[in-house]
Amino acid sequence: MALSRVGRGSSLPLGLHVRQYDGVPLPSRSPELAFCASAERMRRAAAVPLLTAGAALGAATGYLLVLLVAASRTRRVALCGAKTAGPHRFLILVPAHDEEQVLPRTLRGLAQLDYPQARTCVLVIADNCTDATADVARAAGARVLVRCDPTQRGKGHALAWALRRLDEELADIDAVVFLDADCEPSPNLLAAFDARLHDGALAVQAAYLVANPEESWPSALRWGAFALVNLVRPLGQNALGLSSGILGSGFVLKRELLERVPWEAFSLAEDAEYHLRLVAAGERVAFIQDAAVLSRMPTSLAASREQNLRWEAGRWHLLRTWSPHLVREGLRRRDSARLHAGLEPLVPPQSLLLVGNCAVLGAAVMLHARRARAMALANIAGQAVYVLGGLRLARAPQSVYRAMAAAPLHVAWKLCLQLRILGERGPSGWIGTRAGSSP
Repeated sequence: MALSRVGRGSSLPLGLHVRQYDGVPLPSRSPELAFCASAERMRRAAAVPLLTAGAALGAATGYLLVLLVAASRTRRVALCGAKTAGPHRFLILVPAHDEEQVLPRTLRGLAQLDYPQARTCVLVIADNCTDATADVARAAGARVLVRCDPTQRGKGHALAWALRRLDEELADIDAVVFLDADCEPSPNLLAAFDARLHDGALAVQAAYLVANPEESWPSALRWGAFALVNLVRPLGQNALGLSSGILGSGFVLKRELLERVPWEAFSLAEDAEYHLRLVAAGERVAFIQDAAVLSRMPTSLAASREQNLRWEAGRWHLLRTWSPHLVREGLRRRDSARLHAGLEPLVPPQSLLLVGNCAVLGAAVMLHARRARAMALANIAGQAVYVLGGLRLARAPQSVYRAMAAAPLHVAWKLCLQLRILGERGPSGWIGTRAGSSP
């Protein structure tokens, strides 16, 4: 029995060589076809994780679009409150760490609030300060508590310490307002809080926005980010009956709520942590869009680096420590507020969402994965609708739209911060914003 090759004149499919065994042709694949078959198997195997990643990113984008629609359908209503009770008595807590430069502007804003001064008390917590923060606060007529404890640093520890010190005095207070030392309140802030508390809310958050979008492209992009996170999202959550979150500054808590859920939030994201504690206790935070606090942001990326690290590191910490518990309780109790609060930290920032969508799109194009490519393009389109629609709803100034030309640089910068956090090189203490401006 002999093997023989077919002659050149034989008509064979491309890539097949045929040998004969006793006159019977035996085909075998060429190396080229074997490689193509292997590549096809790899493409099909890679399509599954690509589709999974695209679906996860699409879920985040879809959630944001639902909030945008809910927020856009919210009508502005006059906050009148109940007329049977007098105005609430507010204690305004201002935690400050080396804030002598920005504190005078905040205290002037508090002095100009459209609310009876006899029903308010401003107290500045000079926490581990090395400058004249306490003297500046006293000169402006505010009460001052000086705290020196280098072993327990951070705004969460400062607030808990002050609230314990004021335990007896809180008996004469109806509610506590929390305001950062670098924030300017709108004149109607307390009046809006008063009305919403009279309507039955126990915790209320005002819009928290950027005061200086015209000064540089980083501050303009920060304006856009704050508007999307601190106005559009909580407005949509409030419209859907969910808890709107605590945004770090410009919120109020009724005294009885603080007694029931004491301030025991000491992480890098102490505000978000306390919000999750409230939700776990069955409470929710209401949102008002007609009052705001404004904060001046750094005008360069370098100046805002450490605070961004703190925010992102705090979000990852809450995701690990609180989300599993809240998701389990939400499913067990069939409680949408708990479930939402547990899942909401999974929504990535817009920069990371864009990086993820572009990565899926690039991989899908290289692997000729048509469904993954279509999904990625749909996600990018949905993200664009959310960002542009949210900015329009928030009435963004023209400087914000112009600054979007520098968005790729900002995205790369944010990605570097995330990589540093994942490498466990994030901050470990209280880092405030430094806008670099005089009072």
